[in-house]
Amino acid sequence: MEVLIDTNIILDWFLHREPWFETAKTLLNKIWFGRDKSYLTVHSVCDLFYIIDKSFPIDEKKKLLQLLLSRNEIISESKKDIASFISNNDWTDLEDGLQMQCAANYKLDYIITRNLDDFTTSAIPAISMESYLDLLKNR
Repeated sequence: MEVLIDTNIILDWFLHREPWFETAKTLLNKIWFGRDKSYLTVHSVCDLFYIIDKSFPIDEKKKLLQLLLSRNEIISESKKDIASFISNNDWTDLEDGLQMQCAANYKLDYIITRNLDDFTTSAIPAISMESYLDLLKNR
């Protein structure tokens, strides 16, 4: 399967955010060292770097970026993707809208997120970490 990983999953793992850390760690290990392919959007990478800016020294942040680049495909957004967000009245959050559009552009199987309610209008189904781990067990 090919999946887009929402920014919050990476943050849960990297920042050890409870109560989600263990599930995020398990999920990422299963994807990164399994047969599935994971994607992040460029804006997610930028958001991650910005959010952790004051918490870590630059060398640690660059190590995180290197790890993300080595384990995920990175999807770029385009002017057309932003225009899709603007023209879609159901989309009110730019980050989520761009993630939905990028996942659709690449015809991914799922968007893995903790915020399922943010993706109810997505053409690509959103799935929780727990549900995705259940899918992996049943393959």
